[in-house]
Amino acid sequence: MELKSGSAFLQLAKRLRHDPRSMSYALANHYRQDELDVVPMAESLGITTDLLIRMALCKRPDSASEEFANQVREIADYTLTDEAQLASLLRQVDALEKFAELSGSTPNMASKPRPLPLTGVLAAARDRGEEDEGDSESTGSERDESQK
Repeated sequence: MELKSGSAFLQLAKRLRHDPRSMSYALANHYRQDELDVVPMAESLGITTDLLIRMALCKRPDSASEEFANQVREIADYTLTDEAQLASLLRQVDALEKFAELSGSTPNMASKPRPLPLTGVLAAARDRGEEDEGDSESTGSERDESQK
């Protein structure tokens, strides 16, 4: 079955781009597009546009699920996509969603990226820096003593 770019399947995939349960949403989020522009997406995944539309119509695997790897494998087999590349794409989308939660917004492909709140991120970096400084001072003095 060959899909055409103006087909009902493409129209459905475009409608699903706002549903977080669909692969269409994950693809649109990953490529930061409000519209599904299938040609560049397909080229970057190394598949035809028909296979990309087929992928967009699939249910998005839940990365927290024990079945994540199996679900990714099934979609990859169904769309002739590299399994590792697809899993990486899905994990990147999950990370973007987590960062959006930190900033109190929802991921929106049409809007400009919002800056992350630096308080939580800097606090973690500062904690690590304070631990490292304490360790490096003791390590540095230990080095000096061992060199004597």
